[in-house]
Amino acid sequence: MYAIVKNAHLLIILLTFIFFIINFTLLMKGSNMVNNKLLKIGPHILYTFFILTAIYMLSVNPIINLYPVVNGWVPSKLAGFVLYVLSITFALKWAKSTLWRIVGLISALFWLGMTLRLGFSERLKFKNTDAFIDTAQSLMIAIS
Repeated sequence: MYAIVKNAHLLIILLTFIFFIINFTLLMKGSNMVNNKLLKIGPHILYTFFILTAIYMLSVNPIINLYPVVNGWVPSKLAGFVLYVLSITFALKWAKSTLWRIVGLISALFWLGMTLRLGFSERLKFKNTDAFIDTAQSLMIAIS
């Protein structure tokens, strides 16, 4: 059951990203399809399922559920998710110029990438540090 929920969780992440790219492209083109009911409601439904699957995975994982907040991995994932959603909101609703919309797109891509990197990094899940700082340091080392 855990594997099914985990794969559903990953599929939901992919679908939210696809919805974001479709909305962003339609917004940049100035299309009236941006007001489509499915494109407006769909991401909110997906975010709800995303949070539910995350809670389920935290509750049944025998290693993480002992101390989900102590090791820094779960709060870092939550912060990454919140910043990803805020970046999407900025790009699609709050930004008024094309430049700021592109900044929102880049920000959303950055936070999605950081959160995905953190999610697949087994080494950081149980380390007693701030996981985003450690991930950023490892990315900087890889780039240089």
